[in-house]
Amino acid sequence: MLDTLSQYQNAIGSILTIWILAVIMPGPDMFLVIRTAIKGKAQAVMCAFGIVAGTFVWLIVGFFLINLLNKTSFFDYMQLAGGCYLIYMSIKIFLSLKNTSNSSYQETPSIQDKFKSFLSGIITNLSNPKPPIFVSIILAKLPPNTPYLIDIFLLSAMLLIPTFWFCFVVKIFTIKKFLNAFLKYAKLIDVIAGIVFGLFGLNLIYGVIEKVL
Repeated sequence: MLDTLSQYQNAIGSILTIWILAVIMPGPDMFLVIRTAIKGKAQAVMCAFGIVAGTFVWLIVGFFLINLLNKTSFFDYMQLAGGCYLIYMSIKIFLSLKNTSNSSYQETPSIQDKFKSFLSGIITNLSNPKPPIFVSIILAKLPPNTPYLIDIFLLSAMLLIPTFWFCFVVKIFTIKKFLNAFLKYAKLIDVIAGIVFGLFGLNLIYGVIEKVL
């Protein structure tokens, strides 16, 4: 296995470097985790797991189904639905600002709250169908007829990277010292998150309209 990996080390290195930069880049996933962390660590962890689950789905699509789905309108429909969902999330966030009380931190959230956080994470991640296209583009750096062993290694590594990253984000944003500061700025974080969700949603919808026109 080590011999096989060494043959493709340059391609693997460049792919994982690009992927790391893509994962840590601020976007809806990041702001959702930060916003959820203010509510409680357990909910934030479940939200992060939801995002990772969504990432796993898109990685499978990017690795194995991209060529098949590119021949259909699947990504256009997903992009349109995803854009609408992100705009819905943005509106929901701004409507919640009418509540003058700060977000309450829950040490022991209910199972229902945890499930909602997980669902929110996976839906938010799946609302953006661009990751599998991005994955297929960076995988083009691999030489033809690459062994499945390399694909499995890359798939595992590209899944572990967001797992560690979002767990790190949760850890940082739930440290008591930072948490107390963030609770004071919960409304501001909601505003920023609402703007980010709205802009990403509009961008997705605009992309579909531009393609049709």
